[in-house]
Amino acid sequence: MDVASEIVLRLADPVARASVLTADALLAIGSVVYELDPALVTDPVTATFDRMDLAVSLDPRASAMAQFRRTGEPVPWEVAASWETGQAPPAAADAVWTGAVVVRTAVLDDTIVDVATRQSGVDGPVALDATLRMSPPGQDPDPVPVSLPVLVAFLAAGADTSPRDLLRATPAARLGAARYGVAAVPAGAPARRFDRVVCWVVPDTTFDDPGWPGARTDTTPEQRRADRLRAARSWLAGQGVAVITTTEPT
Repeated sequence: MDVASEIVLRLADPVARASVLTADALLAIGSVVYELDPALVTDPVTATFDRMDLAVSLDPRASAMAQFRRTGEPVPWEVAASWETGQAPPAAADAVWTGAVVVRTAVLDDTIVDVATRQSGVDGPVALDATLRMSPPGQDPDPVPVSLPVLVAFLAAGADTSPRDLLRATPAARLGAARYGVAAVPAGAPARRFDRVVCWVVPDTTFDDPGWPGARTDTTPEQRRADRLRAARSWLAGQGVAVITTTEPT
């Protein structure tokens, strides 16, 4: 069985799914969907799964709309129609997940309890030094879990799948997710960047390829792999694309 197929099967199985959608992977997805600072996330990210649909295709129906206007009538007549094409719908996404990522972020609620100032300089420029004394550590409120709705279309790839092929498949995957409704963002949650995102799931060895930019030459192979992944996530996030890696199934 090819690697991409095994990834899809692991996404489909509720038990095996955690081997693909790890806490780090969920954080990577949430950071693309929302204006979420990973540095403020205090606990491992978890998820809820309302649906995980497989082999999601594009809508097989075609539609058309026409306008007719009689001479002298200001308002045109509109006619709309849709019909089945009779052809097999093209594939869009390997899977579509509707649900939420659950995050806990640090709440910085330190209180300034003392400010000490000192002025130096008499004849020359005046310099002011200030010392702030904050409330003792450990008094911040415990992080509260926040459920952030997500709608994710997955594209599973093997190590031999080219970035060009994934980029070409991304618009269709996004269209495949268009038929799903998007849940509202809860009050107090980070701002949502994208209603629907596409997530590439690739083997971690993908970023051993030096064709991916972002790695320094004076580091270890593991660090170069991590640097390439970080760079890819940075520019793909602006396209509404998340990237997660997984070890190749054995």
